[in-house]
This record gives sequence, C-alpha cells and structure tokens, in this order.
Amino acid sequence: MQIEKYTDMIYACGRCNFCKGQEFNERCPEVFTQFWESSTARGRMAIARGILEGTLKYTDELAERIYGCFLCARCKEECKKAANIDIIAITKAMRQDFVEQGVRIPETSEQMVDSMESSGNIFSDTPAVHNKWSVGLEFKKESGILFYPGCLASHRFKEKTRILVKVLQSAGYDLDFLEEDQVCCGTPLWISGYMNKARNWVERIMQLFEEHRVKEIITPCPSCYRAFIEEYPKILGIEELPIKVRHSSEVLERIVLEKKLNLKHSVDMTMTYHDPCEIGRYRGIYEQPRNVLRGISGLKLVEMERNQENSFCCGGGGGVKLAYPDYSLKVSVERIKEAISTGAKAITTVCPACELNLTHAVYEEDLMVRVLDIAEVLAVAAGIEDEEILEPDYFADD
Repeated sequence: MQIEKYTDMIYACGRCNFCKGQEFNERCPEVFTQFWESSTARGRMAIARGILEGTLKYTDELAERIYGCFLCARCKEECKKAANIDIIAITKAMRQDFVEQGVRIPETSEQMVDSMESSGNIFSDTPAVHNKWSVGLEFKKESGILFYPGCLASHRFKEKTRILVKVLQSAGYDLDFLEEDQVCCGTPLWISGYMNKARNWVERIMQLFEEHRVKEIITPCPSCYRAFIEEYPKILGIEELPIKVRHSSEVLERIVLEKKLNLKHSVDMTMTYHDPCEIGRYRGIYEQPRNVLRGISGLKLVEMERNQENSFCCGGGGGVKLAYPDYSLKVSVERIKEAISTGAKAITTVCPACELNLTHAVYEEDLMVRVLDIAEVLAVAAGIEDEEILEPDYFADD
C-alpha cells in the first residue's frame, strides 16, 4: 500500500484539532460541507491508521471521505504548528491505493482521466475547439518562451486568456504556443490516484517541449504550474526540470515593477484578492499578484479576513467540483460572502478554477459583482482593453 510510506506521520497525529479549527467554516472546506469527523484531516489520519492496522478497508463507501478532500492544504499549513504531517501527500497516497486495489472511486474522476487520455484535455474538446481562444493572435514559433494556458483557461475562459496573452505580448514577450499539440499537463492523473499512468503522460509532454525547443513556460494555471515545478521532477526522478517555469502572476509583477507597460489609466474601484491554494499555500505566491494591483492607479485593495496562508478555499480543487458539485458550490458561496463583506465591488484572483467557482457563487447568490483575473485589470490600466470589462453586468462570451 502507498500509505505505508507515511506510517510514521500517520502515527504522529495527536488529534490536536489544529487542522479543523473550532468552527465548521473556519479552516477546512471538507468538514464545512460534510460535518463528519471522518471528513476532517485528523479523521483521514484515523482512517489511514485503521487501514494500516487492518481494522478498515478501502471501500466505495469510504471514497467520499478521501475524494471529498479539496486538497487545499490548509490542514498541512496548520499542522506545521503541531506534528508537521503532510496530510495532503497521505490523502493522495490513499487515492492511489483506491485505484491500485480496484476499488470504485467517483465516476467523474474516472471520466476526467478518460477524457484527458482520449482527447488530450479534460473537456473532450477537439484541438480546434480547445484552441479557439488563440484565433487571431500571433505567436512566435520556437521563441523559447511557451505560453501554456491549461485546460480550463482554454475551454472556459477564452476571452480572459486572450487578454492575458495580449498583455504579455504588449510588454515585449515573444510567446510560442503548442497549437494542436496543446494537451493537459496531467494533473487529473495524480489527484485521482492514477500514478501508474503518470510517467508515460509526463514523458509525452516533455517530448513536446523538446520538439518546440522550450526554455521557459508561462502559465496562468496553478495546477499546470505545480505540475511542472513539483510533480514532473518527482515522476521523472530528477531534481528540477531543465525549463524555467513561471506563473503568470509572477510575470505580471515584473511587468509592473519594471514599468514594461504604461499604466496610464486609473481604475477607480475597490477590489479584494482571493489567494488560490495551489500557488499560495503550496508555492508561497502571495505578494506578486498584490503588487500588480498596488501598481494600478486609483485601485483600492482591501483584504478578506482570511487571506494568504489562512485563505479559505474557493471550492474548486481536488476534483471535488466534478465529483461532488454541491459541496463545491457551498464552499464558493461561503468565500464569495466573505469577499462581499469587505465592501469590494470586484473579486480578483489568478486561477481559472477559482474564477470559475467564485463566478458560480455570484450566479447562485445573484450578486452584481465581477470575478476578475488581475490580467484584465492590468489590461484596462494599460489601455489594452476598455474599462467596461470590469463592470458587474459585463460577461464576455467565453
């Protein structure tokens, strides 16, 4: 079993409650939606211990507890104050055990992987549909700097993705794009437990990068970013990729700080910023997107009560949105209410999954606010886009 590698950590759990907090909605989105003790991080450690000791077995009934985790890493962050247990690694190991033992997992997880393998992306788009966002944009072949949008940015946020590319190109970046070779980074494999398929997929992507002479990757997708930074080296057995990888928020910060764009237009709005889990708690990217917003004249940035390492999840991670959409929506509504309580007229972030889930919460609560990518705000400040895209009643045809 994969969890045997974490035996010492599993037995180190003293059930201190740091991972859960005092209230159901304080820290953990899983216990906020499911309420059971087995839905807490310490509950999953008890499950793992039971499996190690043979008093529990992997069953399809147990799958909801393990696949209902958003993988947001708030529990791991809190456990640094206690036993420093890598609860996320153990949860992913249990998912791998489910798959390797042939126990039924959420059907949507299987479908996501099947779609990725059959079409190259999680939405089963044809290459023409998946890359429709790029029509009319010019890319420089073999420039060395690859723009890697990821599945969700390509499928759901075509206009936002176009705007980001225009901002980068206006700032002097010569971007390459894989076009029909563009496929999923492989994240659905390791979040669902299909590690037996991961190496072949990763090797396929690395071959594409070699063929396109990629030296640097810029991606707006935190999952893709972490895939290249963390998962690929582990799977390939190397220390790091021979390719520089940057999240788009890091690049946008350099554009602002180095004045690569003339931010001549004032953006007179109050905005709050939502920290995506995958580049926040996982990678420590907190100040970079905030520095972009601070560099825009007229913009007032207000913080939510829970921010940076203490940020509450948007509800879009860990495969939960597909497997248990009601849980996902409940978390996003909780987060959007917190954002609105700041008095902000717009919520900004730098993650397509967060943007999607928070937008769904806006629909659910019938709110007149916009969920914006910071590239959209920067594009308005630089005169690349009209300010109407920031209005709450503006919804681009994505």
